[in-house]
Amino acid sequence: MSQQVDIISATFTETEIISVNFTVVDILHYLEKTTTTELITEVPVRLSSIRFQTSKPFVSGTIKFFLNGLKEKQADLTEISTTIFEIAEAVLLDDYVEVEYLELT
Repeated sequence: MSQQVDIISATFTETEIISVNFTVVDILHYLEKTTTTELITEVPVRLSSIRFQTSKPFVSGTIKFFLNGLKEKQADLTEISTTIFEIAEAVLLDDYVEVEYLELT
């Protein structure tokens, strides 16, 4: 009894990789080993007028910061650790702050 193995192939230009071959089995094994990350939306804890802490660790580069419902620029945010970040400008006590990020697992 023969077993059919599907192959996924790709060919690129001479300046890039010429050929890539993966079997469906290879891809399934890869997917089994990867963990899914959950999208978290929450109000972070205010540590100061510029520093905040999330309830769960976040994947670096995935934080979206919202001030009074408006998304702020990513460049105005500095990650301090996997749960703490700073913003460039101070927020007022009555400002509404919310973040969205991928949870680091």
